[in-house]
Amino acid sequence: MKNVRNSFIKNFLLIVSTAVFAVGMMAGCKFEDNKASANNSYKPTDSNTAANRVVDQEKIMEQYQSLLKNNASLAEIVKFMDGNVSQVSSNNAVMIVDEFEKRQKEFLPEFEKKFVENGDIQSKMAEAFLQEFDISKIDSIEDEELQMLLKETKESGYKVETAEGTFFPVINYEVYKKYSDYVTDDFREYINIMAVESNNTPAKDAALVISWEEILNRALKQEKFIAGYPDSIRIDDIKGLYKRYLSFTLFGLNNTPLFSYDSNTMNSEAKQAYVDVLKTNSKDSGYLKILRDYMSLMERNGYKLTNEVKKYQEQVIEKLD
Repeated sequence: MKNVRNSFIKNFLLIVSTAVFAVGMMAGCKFEDNKASANNSYKPTDSNTAANRVVDQEKIMEQYQSLLKNNASLAEIVKFMDGNVSQVSSNNAVMIVDEFEKRQKEFLPEFEKKFVENGDIQSKMAEAFLQEFDISKIDSIEDEELQMLLKETKESGYKVETAEGTFFPVINYEVYKKYSDYVTDDFREYINIMAVESNNTPAKDAALVISWEEILNRALKQEKFIAGYPDSIRIDDIKGLYKRYLSFTLFGLNNTPLFSYDSNTMNSEAKQAYVDVLKTNSKDSGYLKILRDYMSLMERNGYKLTNEVKKYQEQVIEKLD
């Protein structure tokens, strides 16, 4: 009887332990299945991510075209650019910034009217700018009309310039620099060149307001762009700018002539700047060759504006046309 009882207990314990083990195995398997299911519920692949980016870019570009089509204000376009240029490809970024610049140029004549239609605006600006006004401190202006105009100017990507006592808006290319990391190499360099122009204009009131050395260095950078990016969408713009600087190099300006009106003698500061640039740039480029030939010719002519020098000036300009 005792043996039967012991046998029953052993069999019972065996059944219980087997059942517990089985339940544990089932629970373990279920946990692993759930874990695997959770881990594999969604893993974005490179192709999925790329596809999403394409869709996002398409939406962004469609939204941008809609803004342009609906004649959104420049300020609205700037706001859109700030939030979206970083999300698209470099080529799409160029398309966005390019269209914005075109729109700025197109609207500029209308925007200029806001500076002259109200006679009080010019006098109010004169008063503000005589006090070394900083356009970033618009809120400090008490006159509401002037404050609103300057705010619109800034938000539209323009800045205020003055010449011959008149204030007017110009494109502020320094603003474009916040998009430089997202555009193509050529457009980035275009922005850099144009920012130099808008930050420090080369001429005012028919006079050069930058040094002769700066004239030469800017021309060299423009020439480098032309040589490095012949297929750029901004190649014609830089060629036009380069031609202007070549004219500065050969003639100066009416109120800053390269040759004195009285003696026809070359400006001494310009002469020194030209000599120095030729010394520091041993490798000839097209521009440097023009400059080197020009200086050699003037040395033979005693640095005077002779007929021979005038003929050379004309030949150089004609070749660019």
